[in-house]
Amino acid sequence: MFSDILNLFRFLKYQKKAKRIFFFENSFVENHLEPYIYKNKNKDDTFIISFYKIENQNLKKFKIFQIKNFFFLNLFFLLLETKYCYSSTPDIDFTAFKRSVFNKTKYIYIQHSPVGLIKNYRSNAFTKFDMVQVVNRFQELDLREINKVKNTKIKIWRGKYLFMNKNDINLSIKSNSKIKILIAPTWGTTFFKDKSHLLIKKNLNPEKYELFLRPHSMSVKKKDIVINSFIKQNFKIVIGKINFSEYDILISDWGGIYIEFAKIMETKSILIQNSEKNLNNEFYHFSSKSIHSLARSKLGEILKLDNFENIQNIINHILMNKSNYKKEINNFFKNHFY
Repeated sequence: MFSDILNLFRFLKYQKKAKRIFFFENSFVENHLEPYIYKNKNKDDTFIISFYKIENQNLKKFKIFQIKNFFFLNLFFLLLETKYCYSSTPDIDFTAFKRSVFNKTKYIYIQHSPVGLIKNYRSNAFTKFDMVQVVNRFQELDLREINKVKNTKIKIWRGKYLFMNKNDINLSIKSNSKIKILIAPTWGTTFFKDKSHLLIKKNLNPEKYELFLRPHSMSVKKKDIVINSFIKQNFKIVIGKINFSEYDILISDWGGIYIEFAKIMETKSILIQNSEKNLNNEFYHFSSKSIHSLARSKLGEILKLDNFENIQNIINHILMNKSNYKKEINNFFKNHFY
């Protein structure tokens, strides 16, 4: 608590020197926010507020104010007077992340996923932002409809999804001859309730396949799952930054990771056909089609819940047809992404 008080007073002391701040809620958003923090050449007028200890040496070049307690985080945002606040955390004004009482700050949302903005987020996730980045045409249509349905005037910022910049990917050589599979479900689906991870494991020979499980950070935060249980089931756990080139196959469901994997690796993923993620209890007011309506057919091979015994055939099909996917995948991003 003492460190929070100290950091709060430090920030208030230096705040007039800051033109903009970046809010880093967790390590997951680092890869998404980091490319934008370097857009301004003058690092002295850019501050970082974080809810965790930042270890990234590049980010340590900026002034960092770590707040661990929700009360002091709330107080920090209420007293904010900087011109701009950039964040990849939605639901502003509905969590400890609040708009300032001084009404001087413009709040700008940077995408941490290429998925739709309606079903994948709560109904008021973006309504209090002044500007929201959209990285594809689907997100832009979603945001236009949010403005219409919610009677808001959120400005639309068409921007590139810099996370998918291939130049930032650290290519590596796989260490053995096993086929490496990254299992990365999103949260808010029935993936673990259906025991999909165990069905994958049951139908794949451990002598041939190596399984890596990446639980979504929100599944861990919400305590929907227990990491130690997966370790006991002999899954290798992946936390934090992912190097896609370390894996041969991605298995997911309704998150946006398969879209990122397709762009970077130019191949398709296995997508489990479980219940679609829907966090918006007012989704019936909207008519925009989700990006998944097209992306799943263009960037994935669908695996139904009653067909896990066919998973090895689907893996073989993807591995054999990688070179044939490139044109279709590249056309998808050319036609739909900014």
